Amino acid sequence: MKATKEELIRFLEDKVLVPVENHPKATATIKKKIHGTRMRLNEQVSAEKVEQFYYTAMSTERGKDSYQKIKDIGGPTFEDVVDEFKKLCGREY
Repeated sequence: MKATKEELIRFLEDKVLVPVENHPKATATIKKKIHGTRMRLNEQVSAEKVEQFYYTAMSTERGKDSYQKIKDIGGPTFEDVVDEFKKLCGREY
């Protein structure tokens, strides 16, 4: 399946962003990071750009910092949903 931009963003919202944002241990810093990620995701112009953003976000220093902060509270991360995300993008490797 090759998902649309909207489907990819909805997937990330449902599986990662909203659960972390609503997590009882989410700090103001984490919520600010989620807001920034959401803004950058919605700026992407195509499904391919959302996919590119997703993988780039995990490899940056900001992404690594976010990963650690979210893992520390027990929230879901982009890394946790990578296999499902790949399938949505039509990549079964």
